[in-house]
Amino acid sequence: METEAPPPIGHVLRPHHIDLLTIIILMFRDMASRKLPAEFSLYVYHLLLNEVSEIAQPKSHQEIAKALEDSPTPEVSDARDMVMSFKAVHVTLSTTEQMSLFFSSLPFLFTPPEPEEESRDGSILLRHSLLGYFCRRCHLSFLKLSFAGLAKLQKDYQAWCRDDLSAGYEAVYKDNLNSNDLFIFHTRGDKKSWAKPDAYEKWEHAQATGDAKVATENLRKFFEQHFHESNDSGVRQHALLNLVRMHYLQEEYDAARKLLGEAISVARTSGDRLTLQHCISMMHRLPPDNGSKPALNEIQPDLHPLEVLYDVCKLLDEENNQPLSAAFSKILQAVGLYDHWIDVQMAVPNEADQWAQHAVQSIVWSAAGCDRLTTVEESIVLAFTEHGGSDNSRLTVLMNRAYRMARQGSYDPAIAILLDPLTWRGLLFRDYISWAHSVWHTLALRATRRGQDRLYREFLLPHRPQGHFNPKEYEFNVKGRSLSKIRDPLHRVLELRQCDQAVSAVEQLLTALWHSEFLFRIPLYRTGILMLADIGLEFGLTKKCQRIVEEIMPQIISGNDLEQRATGCFILARCIIVAQDEDLNAVLPYLKQAEADFTTLQIYRSLMDVQYFISVVHNTLGMAKERDAAADRYSVTEKKMKALEMVAVDQEVEDILNVVAEIGAALAHR
Repeated sequence: METEAPPPIGHVLRPHHIDLLTIIILMFRDMASRKLPAEFSLYVYHLLLNEVSEIAQPKSHQEIAKALEDSPTPEVSDARDMVMSFKAVHVTLSTTEQMSLFFSSLPFLFTPPEPEEESRDGSILLRHSLLGYFCRRCHLSFLKLSFAGLAKLQKDYQAWCRDDLSAGYEAVYKDNLNSNDLFIFHTRGDKKSWAKPDAYEKWEHAQATGDAKVATENLRKFFEQHFHESNDSGVRQHALLNLVRMHYLQEEYDAARKLLGEAISVARTSGDRLTLQHCISMMHRLPPDNGSKPALNEIQPDLHPLEVLYDVCKLLDEENNQPLSAAFSKILQAVGLYDHWIDVQMAVPNEADQWAQHAVQSIVWSAAGCDRLTTVEESIVLAFTEHGGSDNSRLTVLMNRAYRMARQGSYDPAIAILLDPLTWRGLLFRDYISWAHSVWHTLALRATRRGQDRLYREFLLPHRPQGHFNPKEYEFNVKGRSLSKIRDPLHRVLELRQCDQAVSAVEQLLTALWHSEFLFRIPLYRTGILMLADIGLEFGLTKKCQRIVEEIMPQIISGNDLEQRATGCFILARCIIVAQDEDLNAVLPYLKQAEADFTTLQIYRSLMDVQYFISVVHNTLGMAKERDAAADRYSVTEKKMKALEMVAVDQEVEDILNVVAEIGAALAHR
């Protein structure tokens, strides 16, 4: 149902308007007698356009004066005189009469010398120009002011110039019952308060800082405002959809599902097809209640491209039994739909949406084991997104890159990336939780690899940020939710290997290998093959195990995964030793490579095993000097590991977690 359009929003004179009018008057007064430099004039025009268009919060009096002082070519006399005149104007506007004379002098800017003529070419500023419209609007608002209103404006302006930024910026409430004595003339727009964006701004700020109560209250206030003259505002579905998104981001799925049903009903009743499509897409994002497979979005005219891109997350879940080819197909659909969204539907492009598909591609390529393509896609996102902003795609890429670096043993560079102010400066509260978890996971990975069980259990676990956590990722023989249908069997094999019972998990390992090959999870497939060869040694299948490892070694020798390469080299060296078909000198390069990789990764238990084998091989070959050197390295590693095992509180780790907490407090108090 069509509704009558609301009248123009009432214009209220604010203190910064007087400063802008002053600059315009000084720019265009006595134009014939003086000539301002072109570079200076262009700079001032840019300043005026930014402030008059109100694309950002207005500058204070001191900021405007500083901007004029920083203008180019200030040494020219006319430009310098103009800046000095501006700085002296607020002193001259010390009375209500002077303020009245100031506004009374405005018409010369937009009124031609002979008003009776039809032509407006004689005026300095055309009425339909941006600056001319601004001056005329301010003059009309001045004509409506009563003496009390003008006196209040003059006092507020003086207080504002003295750095009281709240003076003159209070909300002006209008209604039919209470007349406002600040105006002499009341237009239709002055008798009723129309919708203002202030409440929505507070809603977004509260949502960014994690204050759900204040966010909900301000969202309610915003949509309860007067939007038009009809009985039904017609925007209730937008309020419900915003609430659903807030609950969804906070993982309050039951509350989101309850409100989403109401939002769908309201959107259908009001005939809002676009909002209805957003609600249905949000319904597909919620996890299914009865354990059924998640629904994928079908291409619809009003479907947003990011909803199709989110389907990739569902396809990457190994429980859904979908190979990676299905994920790549969805990415192609999302790219095509984005082009249609921009070119055909003429939607306003969002830069964050444009680079989201590259962030998703980096994750899919990583799952496929193509680390170089992963780096390329991540670099695209980092190159074209804003530093220090709130873009979730950029944050995701940075966290993935940092954790991948930590997996390669570069713990300090990974922490440095995460603690860089350009990473966390613009974080929303919900993204801060993910970021804090990423820092904690890096510290936990280093501690568990070093064998610092006491530090992990007595310090890191009690200081773990809220959010998703599965202890199976760092420990054996602990209770936790299932990792995945591939990683769970691999984790079980490692657990049983601790007590020399890995043979009993062969069937589970073969099942995991089948799933990893079918789903094209190549990194997990390579790990499973190495485990299978390791177990095969216990059955005496030395030749078969050696051939299996040699076939997969070209894939892992490049060093994209140091832990995988170190494990593969160690297993291959053991296979060669047991097979006894080659000279023992052939195993030394593999053992040295494994030693170097485990040293970089700081996995000291495995490093000691490798160093022990190196000393045994050197002893067998009669290389006493090399044997003693390997034994000395073994002793050094053992002492280092025992020293780390005794550490309960690491000062460096404590300082890092304190910084994370301080950053969270600062973000919450923005």
